[in-house]
Amino acid sequence: MKLTDIINAKNVAEGSKRTYLSILKRVDADGFKIPTGKSEMINRISDYIGNLEKTSQKLDVLNIIITIRNELDVTSDKIKELRDTFRKKRVSDNVEVMNELKPKLMSLSEFDDKLQTMFDNKEYANFVVNYLFRHFGVRNKDIDVTILNRKKDMDDGNYLWIRPKSITYLRKDYKTKSSYGEKKYEITDKQFRVAVRKLGQGPILKTGLLTNVLKKVIIAKESDVFKMLIDDAYSREDWEEIKRLSQSRGTNIKTIAENYHVNADGKDKI
Repeated sequence: MKLTDIINAKNVAEGSKRTYLSILKRVDADGFKIPTGKSEMINRISDYIGNLEKTSQKLDVLNIIITIRNELDVTSDKIKELRDTFRKKRVSDNVEVMNELKPKLMSLSEFDDKLQTMFDNKEYANFVVNYLFRHFGVRNKDIDVTILNRKKDMDDGNYLWIRPKSITYLRKDYKTKSSYGEKKYEITDKQFRVAVRKLGQGPILKTGLLTNVLKKVIIAKESDVFKMLIDDAYSREDWEEIKRLSQSRGTNIKTIAENYHVNADGKDKI
């Protein structure tokens, strides 16, 4: 069986499959053959990833090797040990980057002021997008929503469903849905309800490449907004809020501690 067939047969999100296949293509272009037999060939793997510049690239390769070997039911103990080594290095690298980011991070109050200005200026689409970032800590893809009056008009996308006393935020298409399932929230905030009703039915963002469209809409990058939310909750020692954000974004606490915690020192955990 071809390695691409193994990946295509996996029960994972299509985005994850595309990522796996992209890594496979890159590895193949480098002339590296992924070991699929009983021997882990750890020295050959070490030599190959030693030529890769970034820790993230090394982890990508190790993850794809382990994934394929798991599907073939062959052990990868030594490869997993090597992966753990680079995971620790990534955490250390991230701590340094996040500590440098903290002084540049927007405060929650500043964000809220900008959000209120959007509503006051009747920039309703911008307000709705940034409100979802602010209150749910979601990713870019998750705020590409369509406003509807009727539930029966929905398929597998992301929606804002206008109800008599609330707006239902439904996420059926997001990065970690296979792990966290469909997300549903009832939003009763008066300004949010007004903004959604003013926009009316249909997509709230213009067509085009999402990242380009969002550049004209967002107050701050979604990853920075999430760091801001985690920083605020951490400063207040509000662990329940961090758990809530973990669930609403669809990201586990360990990932948050390693990638979004700007007060991290490499030892403390959220």
